[in-house]
This record gives sequence, structure tokens and C-alpha cells, in this order.
Amino acid sequence: MSHRVTTQTEIKDKTLAIQAIKGAKLQYREVGNDQLVITSGGMNNATIDLRTGVISGDSDYGHDKENLGVLRQHYSEAKFRAESLKNGVSIESRVVEKNGDVVLMWATG
Repeated sequence: MSHRVTTQTEIKDKTLAIQAIKGAKLQYREVGNDQLVITSGGMNNATIDLRTGVISGDSDYGHDKENLGVLRQHYSEAKFRAESLKNGVSIESRVVEKNGDVVLMWATG
């Protein structure tokens, strides 16, 4: 049975959200200036409202904690990379550990 799932997130920056979607290897389309609709993968048909950070989707399309977690992880990484760049720090490498943790390495000067 299909269930509508709504989740409050901090995903509000359009540029970072698009980077996260692409990083998660998902496709999307824009609806106006404030919404992104994911059109592939486990978050298919989920809508991100960039004004509020609310993501709404359908359990029949795989909108669940695991798929949402992947998107959140990629958004956090995109946000960290943007903040690092703003502070003059260059990310040199990215490693995904066996437990799924992402480790970013940067150059020290």
C-alpha cells in the first residue's frame, strides 16, 4: 500500500541540492525556482521544496530512510565542500569507507 512520506530537512540551497542529486546519481527536473523533482532511482517522484526543506515522496517509489539518507549525505558533502572553498581550502580526495562514511582529505599548507 502506498504511503505519502514527508520529511523535514535542511536542504534549501538550490545549487547544493542539485550537486547532491547528481552526486547520488539521480535525475531531476526543476519546477519553478523553488522545487526540484527527482525523476529516477529510489527517490523517484520525490519533491524537494527549497523554501522549507521539506521533501515529500511516495513509499511505492522507495521514499524511505535509506534513500533519503543518501541524498542528505551528498547534500552535507556539497555544503562542506562549498564552505571549504569559501575558506580557501581545497579538497584533495574523497574516500568512502566500508561502513559508508565519507572521508574528505584536504591539503595543508
